[in-house]
Amino acid sequence: MGTALMKAMLDELKEKGYRQASLAVQKANGALNMYKKLGFEIVDEKDEEYIMLRHLC
Repeated sequence: MGTALMKAMLDELKEKGYRQASLAVQKANGALNMYKKLGFEIVDEKDEEYIMLRHLC
């Protein structure tokens, strides 16, 4: 369900003209793998979280 919701959100952002999406995720969060599979890449790292970015174009 989470993957479907995230894909829908990314599609909506792209349709509205956004060029990228970012998020912060706790390192221990199981959703980290889902974000990677959806094309998000780690661009920064804090003590307990990753900052991730996905280009939409």
